[in-house]
Amino acid sequence: MKKFSLRVNKLWFIFVLLKITYMFLALFVYSKFTTLGDTDRYLSGRTYGSSAWFYSSTYMMDFLAHSFSKVMGSTLANVPFLAVSIYGIYYSVKRLDLNNRELFFILLLLSLPSFGIWTSIASKEAIAVFFLGIILGFIIDLIKNRPNRSKGLVLFAFYLCAVFKPQYLIGIFSLLIFVFLSKRIFIRSFDKLFLILLFFLFSFLLLYLFRAQINEFSFIMPRHFSLSGGSTRVNTIWVNDYDVFWNAPYGMLISFFGPTISEAISKPTHLVTFFESLLIFGCFLYSILKVVLISINTNRFNVYYFGIFVTASLWILFVHYPFGALNPGSAIRYRENFYSFVVVLFYFGYIEVKRNYQISKTFNKKTI
Repeated sequence: MKKFSLRVNKLWFIFVLLKITYMFLALFVYSKFTTLGDTDRYLSGRTYGSSAWFYSSTYMMDFLAHSFSKVMGSTLANVPFLAVSIYGIYYSVKRLDLNNRELFFILLLLSLPSFGIWTSIASKEAIAVFFLGIILGFIIDLIKNRPNRSKGLVLFAFYLCAVFKPQYLIGIFSLLIFVFLSKRIFIRSFDKLFLILLFFLFSFLLLYLFRAQINEFSFIMPRHFSLSGGSTRVNTIWVNDYDVFWNAPYGMLISFFGPTISEAISKPTHLVTFFESLLIFGCFLYSILKVVLISINTNRFNVYYFGIFVTASLWILFVHYPFGALNPGSAIRYRENFYSFVVVLFYFGYIEVKRNYQISKTFNKKTI
């Protein structure tokens, strides 16, 4: 008779323990310094009982969080949201087939305090990590020509994305179109480069067609940020018509990075997120440098994985930046929605380029 054995990867086990720790830190420590978004509102179920819960993200959060609160209590009601965020991360990361050293690196980036806190409580960020993780796992399977046996789960993830973050679908569908055309029509590297140019052309065309609506929206955004809030910046970014486009590169940068040096010095929570962002950018730059060195050594640049990353990430950063440009706290909080998606997608391309280089290097040694 075979003995049942359950093997648990130590890194994943530590990651789960960290997430649980972040949940308690958020509820009993971090909440003393700042508000935890709308978590209390969701747990209280302000719109509980409304029939609009299945197509409104806020109503759905009220329904789910309050339902869990009634059964499990206000503290443990956060656990289901913690669990789905972990599963979303696991679903996408597992498809990278990482060794322990690679897994340690990516889980380290996904264990930073801000991400850990906002995605380990009853929050829209936790739900976003779940559905974006499922969608990314599906896309990775598609890229690697592997069958995906979770079609129902993938469809559910797309439904949640449409309810919670419909603006992200622009980047996701851009990525899916790029992968599909790269596999069927634009097969050679030069063809893929042309496809990336087409992506930028059609993206600019789309922005041009909706320039009036986007411009109007940019002037509405400052009304949602009160200068009495302490961290809100004076609006100098959307002053004239179409500033939303001209200032997009800078806005996308600060909306992802968060606090400036002066803001970091003024508030302890901002100081933590400032160093987090420095670490993230440092890891990204280090990986990019390694890819550049590989390209120099091989006299080849992997256009395909570059296109995979930019088609999704640039759109997501663009639609995110109006929500984070005027307030570093909002920038960091809303960043956590897509942070794991961007990290795993970036690291996926980096690992694939690195592995292809190692395979070709081994092959060349054997042929000598």
